[in-house]
Amino acid sequence: MKPLKKFGFLWSYSLLAVIVGSYYLGGPAWTFAGVVYAYGVLPLLDAVFGKDRSNVASEDYEQVLNDRYFDVLVYSFVYLQYSLLIWGCWVLVFEPLTVLQQLRLIVSIGVFSGTIINIAHELGHRSSRFAQVHAKLALLSVSYMHFLIEHNRGHHVHVATPLDPATARKNQSLYAFWWQTLVGSYRSAWRIEKRLLAKAGHPVWSSHNNMLWFAGLPVLLAVALTAGFSLAAGQIAWIVPLFFAGQSLVGILLLESVNYIEHYGITRREIAPGKYERVNPLHSWNAGQFISNLVLFQLQRHSDHHAYAARPYQVLRHFDESPQLPFGYPLMILMAMLPPLWFRLMNPRLEAWQARACSSEEILKTVRQFA
Repeated sequence: MKPLKKFGFLWSYSLLAVIVGSYYLGGPAWTFAGVVYAYGVLPLLDAVFGKDRSNVASEDYEQVLNDRYFDVLVYSFVYLQYSLLIWGCWVLVFEPLTVLQQLRLIVSIGVFSGTIINIAHELGHRSSRFAQVHAKLALLSVSYMHFLIEHNRGHHVHVATPLDPATARKNQSLYAFWWQTLVGSYRSAWRIEKRLLAKAGHPVWSSHNNMLWFAGLPVLLAVALTAGFSLAAGQIAWIVPLFFAGQSLVGILLLESVNYIEHYGITRREIAPGKYERVNPLHSWNAGQFISNLVLFQLQRHSDHHAYAARPYQVLRHFDESPQLPFGYPLMILMAMLPPLWFRLMNPRLEAWQARACSSEEILKTVRQFA
């Protein structure tokens, strides 16, 4: 991997730097800077720097795969997330912000919280206990711990089929999808956990049920933060639980917006009743924009991730054959918030993909290439 790209991943810290730095340099009027940066500045940088189609050379693969530098980056975000939560509580409790400025700060921090779910996503696919604990800590901070169960055991199994609540249907709006995935994914996680408990011989209503822990731990964290800052302020700090819930909600909706644009309308062929073709790199939308890929740890190379879920972010590959989004994720999320614009932009691309996917010869050729 070229040094420019390797050290370019340090750009992932830029959102955090903007949120905190703009507050101290510009004051309370700049509490919305994180949102402006993520959805205004990053798309402009994507346009300036263009796309990155480079892949790690085969002779460098093992070296890049085992380079601890890339691990330090993702693990550091878990600790930075909790530091940001504490900083946000401090500013909201002790700084003289207006209600509008408080709301803007909560949303800005919520945008960063959306990226921490991406970190949990990366770590949650790793088998080590260390990685799994950090993935759970990351998801705890945004009240979305059941994601670890549903994403690995549900979404990756059923993606691009009617069984997957995190796959958007053609002509389904982002807002309808939010309801589908929030409710459906939780139900799916509960069913998966119930099945695992039955297999292990444990009752559902017991301390062995991770779903019960995942529901209670975020509440305990919110209570602990509220109690700590209430003691420091000498009065009940009601803004703290509102902040914790607000930033969690923003982060969750951003994560599910990413799911929407990654899988919009893509379907796998049903090769037998209830059985679908194997997931391959044709089954997710991708974006090759250089800057947003650095910020998102190459999440936009999503097809390779679904085809090979255990592949760490630094060695994910770009394939021209995968369906491509016209812009990076930040701009695509904004477009998804305007359904008529989204349908006008994406439906022709989806229909072109469907026409191409109808060719069995083309699919088999592509799958063999990616194997």
